[in-house]
Amino acid sequence: MQKIVPFFLLILWFFTSRDWWYHVILIPIAMYAFQILNVINDETINNEKKYIDEVEIYYVIPIMMIIIPIVYFIRIKLFDKYVYGIDLAKMDAELAEYERKEKEMLEGNK
Repeated sequence: MQKIVPFFLLILWFFTSRDWWYHVILIPIAMYAFQILNVINDETINNEKKYIDEVEIYYVIPIMMIIIPIVYFIRIKLFDKYVYGIDLAKMDAELAEYERKEKEMLEGNK
């Protein structure tokens, strides 16, 4: 029960969250899922005492390697747009306009 209750509460939080960082909740969800599977599998093998919660982090690392960069890049885009006022689309349009003017100037000098 110590693993199942937080697991279901995290799943509920993940599906009801409206925050931009809600994908980070997948990391503890994955950890609890691996722990629950480990408890279920270890209880049925060999009747000897097994240590749980030791190696699940190694299974969660690949999940973290995917989720953390995605959340970080979402954060960067949000901070650039709403906190610092940087709009990349406007910057690209401005750069394209400068390139067009530069081309016209070079063609006019020939």
